[in-house]
This record gives sequence, C-alpha cells and structure tokens, in this order.
Amino acid sequence: MSDYKQLTEQVLQEHRQVLLDVEDAEVEKLLDAIADAKCIQVFGMGRMKCAARAFVMRLMHMGLDAHIVYDTTCPNIGPGDLLIVNAACTTIGYTVMQFAKKLGTKVVAITANPNSRAARLCDFTVNLKGQVHGGRDYEIPSIQPMAALFEQTIFVFEDIIIQLLMKKLNITAGQMAKRHTNLDGYMDFNIDEE
Repeated sequence: MSDYKQLTEQVLQEHRQVLLDVEDAEVEKLLDAIADAKCIQVFGMGRMKCAARAFVMRLMHMGLDAHIVYDTTCPNIGPGDLLIVNAACTTIGYTVMQFAKKLGTKVVAITANPNSRAARLCDFTVNLKGQVHGGRDYEIPSIQPMAALFEQTIFVFEDIIIQLLMKKLNITAGQMAKRHTNLDGYMDFNIDEE
C-alpha cells in the first residue's frame, strides 16, 4: 500500500472516530439553539475560522441571520442571540465569550475540552474530541500535526449540522441555492456548451 493510501485510511479512521463520538443530545441542543436564535454569530481563529466561514455561509443560504464575529457587517449581539465558538481554546476566544455572556447572549462552544475555563462560560458545549493540543486524555489522538484533526472534523461536523437543520426547518437545497451569490456567474458559466 502506498504512503498516500495508508495515510488516507488513517485520517479517515480518525474522522470517523471523532464524528461518531459526538453525543446526540448535544447535537439536538445545538439544533434547537440555532433554530431559536434571532442572530447567530460564529467565532474561530486560524483554520477554525475557515470552517466558521463555511458554516455561516450555509446558515445564510438557509435564510438565517448569521455572521462571523469581527467581520465588517457583523451586528451587535445580545439577548435572544447565539454565539458559537469553534474550539474555544484561545485567550481571544475566551474574551469574546465573556463579552457575549455579559451582554446576555447564549454561548455554545464546539470543543475538545468540555471542562475548560472557556467551556464553563457556556450555556452548553458540543464535545468534538479531535486532537487540538495533543497528549491530552480527553482528545482523540491524531497522526496529523497540531489541531489538524479538530479543524477538519469541525468543518464536516458543521456541514452535517446544516443537513440536520434543513430537515428541522423544512428548507430545501433549491431554496438555499436561490440565496447563493449571483455575482460569481457560477450558474451561467457551468452550463454545458452546445
């Protein structure tokens, strides 16, 4: 077996282990919190922000009021709103969470460490156990460097959440496609040439 195929098998197994370990009750809480929120804001840093951007884009495609924290169009936050923090493992993320709590916002972290100081600020957490720091007994270890496993699985996890929200809110892919930007020419450009 080639090195590529062997690494692929190992990484896929890691993803499977992390994603299937998430508790159904935590998923249901997250779905309810998103469905009930007036405004949803998502915070992440580095590669976790890449996943946050993809998640917020799909929430917007669903017609929900969703934003990335600190983007130029991000509104204020308060009671009735929801802050979702990807990972909750940085000092900056902790500060954002403190501000949100002080302003009466519901706060949830998708985190590998549900017993951290940041997690204790939350209304609830979703425990996604992919390696962030490495060598921690609460994390599923990875052959990959640094937080790669968590960063990859949170992207997939949040896409799965979108599919569950579509079912919960009775929103179709066709309805979502109508909210996709029409300034990129995607729908026109990809029509087969005659």
